[in-house]
Amino acid sequence: MSERRRQGRSRTFLGGAITFNHGAQTLSCRIRNLSAEGARLDFSGAVPLPDEIDLAIPLRDEVRRVRVVWRRDDCLGVAFLPRPSNLIDLAGARRARA
Repeated sequence: MSERRRQGRSRTFLGGAITFNHGAQTLSCRIRNLSAEGARLDFSGAVPLPDEIDLAIPLRDEVRRVRVVWRRDDCLGVAFLPRPSNLIDLAGARRARA
């Protein structure tokens, strides 16, 4: 299988949470690798999910809308969707205030 990513991913072991069904359902996940364009998410078991979900990364004060690009057993590959221009980067705003 050839590598199709434009950027390399960094290995991580961050805790995350995904939200879907208009915020009605939330699942914990482990973020195994991460880049500016996407991530690999591991779950405790196979889970049926919609094609677009929200991914929260608490240690980075970040929530991103993502699109599922591949699924395998208990893990997903996701691509970050562009951020709406009217959103504020909370982590960046906190750093600017400090």
